[in-house]
Amino acid sequence: MKKINTSTYTFEDIIKGNYLYVDKTAYFYKLVSEYKGQYFLSRPRRFGKSLAISTLDAIFRGKKELFKGLKIYDSDYDWVEYPVIRIDFARTNLTSQETLTLSLREFLFRIANEYDVEIEEAPPANMFETLIRKMNEKTGKGIVLLIDEYDKPLLDHMNSPEEAEGWRQYIDAFYQIIKGSEEALRFVFITGVTRFAKVSIFSKLNNITDITMNRDYAEMFGYTQDELEEYFSEYINDALDQGVSDILGEPLDREGLLAEIKRWYDGFRFSEYGENVYNPVSIGQFMDNFYEFNNYWFNTGTPTFLLRLLKKNGIIDTDLLNVVMPRAVFDTFDIAQLAGDKIPEERILQMLYQTGYLTIDHGFKGARGNALKLKMPNYEVESSLRNNIFMEYTGRDSETFGLKLYDRAMNGNTADMIELLQSYFASFPYNIQIPQEKYYQSMVRIMFEMSGMSFLTEEVTNIGRIDGVLEAGEHLYIIEFKLNKSADAAMEQIDDKKYSEKYIIPAKEKGLILHKLGINFSFDEKIRNITDWKEELN
Repeated sequence: MKKINTSTYTFEDIIKGNYLYVDKTAYFYKLVSEYKGQYFLSRPRRFGKSLAISTLDAIFRGKKELFKGLKIYDSDYDWVEYPVIRIDFARTNLTSQETLTLSLREFLFRIANEYDVEIEEAPPANMFETLIRKMNEKTGKGIVLLIDEYDKPLLDHMNSPEEAEGWRQYIDAFYQIIKGSEEALRFVFITGVTRFAKVSIFSKLNNITDITMNRDYAEMFGYTQDELEEYFSEYINDALDQGVSDILGEPLDREGLLAEIKRWYDGFRFSEYGENVYNPVSIGQFMDNFYEFNNYWFNTGTPTFLLRLLKKNGIIDTDLLNVVMPRAVFDTFDIAQLAGDKIPEERILQMLYQTGYLTIDHGFKGARGNALKLKMPNYEVESSLRNNIFMEYTGRDSETFGLKLYDRAMNGNTADMIELLQSYFASFPYNIQIPQEKYYQSMVRIMFEMSGMSFLTEEVTNIGRIDGVLEAGEHLYIIEFKLNKSADAAMEQIDDKKYSEKYIIPAKEKGLILHKLGINFSFDEKIRNITDWKEELN
């Protein structure tokens, strides 16, 4: 089996190191075969943007032999060598504008030395302009400009509208050089996480094409189902030979393994007309870590900025289950809106989409034009985001809480389980609580699912819907929630609607203990917690 690369992002290193490479060069051919081209593409972090930049670098440097066996190798591309300016803002020092200036000067001097042209120390924008002109004059060829993570200086400095605007003006002065240098440019490719308004690459470049949501490039990043099964077939077979199991230790056959990988890591969709794709980091890490299901992509960088935004607006994970947005909203937005005190909710949702925590479910025609239904892409993102939201709101460790709750439920210790729930509801800020029974139902579901247990809501019977069904080892809980009523009222509904009848025979067959559990919450400003509960064993 070819080795899987989980830390190298240079195309040349991947090929020379004989690492597994999923062939995406047909997309690059489509881009580079144009006489001239200027493109922008946004994708979440760790989705292969830097690898794409290094692949384009190798193509425009004429390194054809690196591509032997790949689709572009046998194409009619001419492999002419062009001078390349490549700038990666993820590798600059963004502590201050002064340190960024030093980093950019270092980048530009290094490129000037590579092409044996002289530039003088000056503001980075002036040096950039001079470098493009002199490289063009010296080589007689159009310049290839590759900029990775163009928006990182903005994303790292959104603590206030004033700070955000100051950084926007700084990088705007740098990017506007591209507009004045278009005649000297052969190809421009810019990547980032999002598309900000009032940045010159969008406001002043007439010819730049945004391919972020273009159906022709929807699968350019990430792995399709066919690619997963083709390129990782040896690893899938090895996993089966090793006796792979799910997180509960249940052994998986081939069908079960593919379904579980899909549940954890698939589901990203970047065009309403495109296919779902797997997260490349998660797939690589899963295969490289002895087929252990875990949160790999999410753990490469906790979105602290986004979590603060969610808390600031009182958004919880249940608010992300039925998100519908006008298609036009995704074109651009003003960075100052994310740095202010009053943040439009649609901008937070848009940011969650562009950073990968929401993705496209499907498109449809809305009352005001095209619209998109969004969803959380997969179990990895959903569970990780839920856990981190929980910690952000309560200031408590969700894993410790989860272990405690799991232990109490699995042992049928209902009294201690309720006491633990009460202690955590006491930690929830008052301004995010909603006087709705469904809110408390959702929060309880989140707590149990964080603990690794199955908690089903709105389970349908022949005469009603059960608020919650909790499976916890030998214990099966039938739960009814009430708000500002009583636990007795909850138990009466369980009995009147005969909720337990659906589970009596299956519970006996499996040797389970069936619990009927009524829980009442109070939204009184002095309580906002569980006030009473009642349990009967069936």
